[in-house]
Parts: sequence; structure tokens; C-alpha cells
Amino acid sequence: MKFRSRGFPWRRLLSAALAAVAIFLFWSQVSERGQREIARGPAISAEAREAGQGWGSGMGFADQRRLDEHYQKHGSEFGRITKQDYLRQAQLLRDAKVGGPIQETVRRDGVVTRFDRDTGAFIAFNSNGIIRTFFKPNDGERYYRRQAERGND
Repeated sequence: MKFRSRGFPWRRLLSAALAAVAIFLFWSQVSERGQREIARGPAISAEAREAGQGWGSGMGFADQRRLDEHYQKHGSEFGRITKQDYLRQAQLLRDAKVGGPIQETVRRDGVVTRFDRDTGAFIAFNSNGIIRTFFKPNDGERYYRRQAERGND
């Protein structure tokens, strides 16, 4: 009996340590994935600048309230990122060179929609570069195609 009671705290301690390691590894992976997406951004931005496209970091959502609302609603879809990272990723997709994984449709109403097949991100923005929305739709590319048709009725 004494042997079991002595070993029992060690089992709890070992279980707690393994759980802590598992949580740490999970969050490290989530954070690393977010950092890879952010690191990918400057290359896209440089391509956009070379092509003479894009509005840069000075142009985002129409106002702070809209950025706050969209970040609150969709920010978690991009991992553990800050509001500024969310805005930056939206700007990078808006300013990215079209082709490869980046699809673009300009609707008759002038709204530009883009979908990144690599990340699953969707953006809609006005012809002047003001971002209307940025998120990862549940049905991915199918959502993008429906939105592309929306303004062409």
C-alpha cells in the first residue's frame, strides 16, 4: 500500500508534464504556421510592387470600426495573429500578383474578389483598394465562385 501511494504522485506529475509538453508543441505549431504566412507576405508584396500593382500598407478597411469588426469576427481563422497582422495579410492578398494560387474576378459592380488556393483566404475590395472583407470561407473556392457571379447577374 505504501508503495502505491508513493508512486501515485509521480504518475500525476508525469501525466501533467506530458500534457504540458503536448500543449506547448501544439501552440508552437499554430504560432509557426502563422509566422510562415506572415513571412510569405513580403515576397508577395515585392512582386506586387514590381508589377506596379497595389495600394500598400496605407490603404485598408474603410475605417477603424470596420477593421475592428472584421478582426473580431474572422481574425481567429488565421491563427493567433494580432489585428495588425490580420490587416497586413489582407493587404498582401489584395496587392498580390494574380496567377498561380491567386484567383481574381472583377464583378460588374466594380468589387474585386480574390481567393488564395494555398491559404484558403478570400478578400473582397473596392476598385479604389478599400477592403470590404477578408476571411477563410468554410466552403473555400466554391464561395469565391458564388461571389464572383453575384455582381454579374
